[in-house]
Amino acid sequence: MNRILLFIAFLGLLTVGCKPERDDDFQLPPTPDTPVFSIEMVAGDSNRVVIKDLSEGNFQRLWNLPGGSPNTSNKVIDTVFYNKAGDYTITLFVSKTDGSGTPSASKKIIVLRNAPLVCSPKLALLTGDCTPQGKCWTLTHDAGAVKVGPTYDDYSWFTSTVDGLQAPQYDDGFCFTFENLVFQNKNNGASVNPWNGYQAEAYDPGKSSFVFREGTGISGRDQIVLSDDQFMGVWDCDNLLDVVKLTQTELVVRGRQREQNGTPKAEGWFELKFVPQ
Repeated sequence: MNRILLFIAFLGLLTVGCKPERDDDFQLPPTPDTPVFSIEMVAGDSNRVVIKDLSEGNFQRLWNLPGGSPNTSNKVIDTVFYNKAGDYTITLFVSKTDGSGTPSASKKIIVLRNAPLVCSPKLALLTGDCTPQGKCWTLTHDAGAVKVGPTYDDYSWFTSTVDGLQAPQYDDGFCFTFENLVFQNKNNGASVNPWNGYQAEAYDPGKSSFVFREGTGISGRDQIVLSDDQFMGVWDCDNLLDVVKLTQTELVVRGRQREQNGTPKAEGWFELKFVPQ
């Protein structure tokens, strides 16, 4: 009988010892407030809007701007260009570094008309005087066709030599047509895939639109904006390109390195040099 009592007492002590601890003082951090933002049309330009984050206490933001250029942004204030008439939704996501939640807010805008196409001198250089046949550019055979480095002005990681690229890269044409602002990657059916050991593989990028923006890049440089699924020169270069040089005989652009899913890397830039094809 005494042994039974002792065993029951032992079980009681074991149960007390295994009681889970509670921290009644622990609380999840509060979710950020719903973001607040403004949208204003650019004076005299019905295809551009200025977006501004008016929220307070938010450490990170992401604008989702489908149909616009750019189509995403993390700036407090940015200007978005809509080439085509239509209804568009602008969404702002905000979050804090503690990961306490990501609220969002959306607004709709109406763009009443397509942006007028004007054959500016720079667009004429890019598109072959705005003629119907357009103009195609290809990577130069000279040294420095492809440069890679950690930052926008440092290309110390890699510089291609004379004829140092693969043959499938030299036969690619990157073509710009002024009418409807059409971009086409004429790659002869194959592109070099940097995520597959730099092997040439079958790929059909098709046609898409492009945007040429003057003075919106780093140091006031002009920009070429391609569709998200397009590239110029090398597949892992971002679709937002700063124009470093544009003449009748030479086009030099800079763009971030990007992951296979299209996300720009935190470090890594390309400088690419093209000549007319």
